[in-house]
Amino acid sequence: MSSKLNIGVVGIGRMGQRHALNILHRVPRARLLCVCSPAPHEIEWAQQQLQPEGVQVFADFDEMIATPGLQAVVIASSTHLHVMHTLAAMERGLHVLCEKPISTDAKVLESLIERTKTTPTTRLMVAFVRRFEKNYTDARSKIASGVIGQPLVIRSQGTEKLDKTGYFIDYARVSGGIFLDTVIHDIDLTLSFFGDDMVPKSCYATGLISHHHEMAEFHDVDNAVGVVEFWDGRIAHYYHSRTTLHGYDNCTEIVGTEGKIGINLIPTVNKVQVSGANGIVCEAFPSWMDQYQEAFVAEMDAFAEAILDGKELPLKLEAALTGLKIARALQDSVVSGKKIEFHENGERK
Repeated sequence: MSSKLNIGVVGIGRMGQRHALNILHRVPRARLLCVCSPAPHEIEWAQQQLQPEGVQVFADFDEMIATPGLQAVVIASSTHLHVMHTLAAMERGLHVLCEKPISTDAKVLESLIERTKTTPTTRLMVAFVRRFEKNYTDARSKIASGVIGQPLVIRSQGTEKLDKTGYFIDYARVSGGIFLDTVIHDIDLTLSFFGDDMVPKSCYATGLISHHHEMAEFHDVDNAVGVVEFWDGRIAHYYHSRTTLHGYDNCTEIVGTEGKIGINLIPTVNKVQVSGANGIVCEAFPSWMDQYQEAFVAEMDAFAEAILDGKELPLKLEAALTGLKIARALQDSVVSGKKIEFHENGERK
């Protein structure tokens, strides 16, 4: 295999643009061969930013994945297109890194897992970028070394800056819901700290709408809390808000039998503090993309390395399936108000 992995990016909205620029400029073992999008404004961006660097730009997905020399694709299209794009790429023998969730239906993901078993040379990874953020990586290493004993309880939260432009509502309508769209990252972190083989026992969620009242039309909320109990007795607690004013805030605490680890408990974009009449002020990250910009590079580095060197992918599809089942149950719970229970094999009762 070549020393660089030839990659195409499917969908060049904000997420796809970040992936494309990282591959082009910051991932030594990857080469950006092509991109595609049906959206004229995204095509225009690619023609201005990528085409001068020799990147081929397509409006048609099928044409793009037929590009000679293409080895892998990053799928950053809308969630409802993930499965279709993933299957089509795998049919052509291309490796796939797909943004989460690859599907909002656990049965569909189960079928994809079976599909990868029949074609082991074609590899599929679901992108959970927080696993690659340096602070979370360090915390995971410390937990594995036994610094806090056995981890018992996880509290993880994220808050996004309030968007009043109308963009968020259009996005939220097709996102699958607050738990499937964003809390699923916290669920994946839980599995990374507790163990990818964790089995949920029950979960309960509740939420409210404080600003985005249009969300009632599609049974979603802009602030939500969820609690998950696992069969071994451990517990995870999640909170997410899409209406904060200060900026993006993602923090996690892991409580163990012999101590506690906190990650980003005071969110700051840098170490500058301004002291004055308003007290001591620190700036927060504007968005999740700003907080995890380095993690996106590390994620792509790890994906390219695994493919080129024949190593195990850093995320197991089975863990993504468990996370999806939990997120789906929490989303259903926030709508129904009912507790969701699971059998010991991880299937819902």
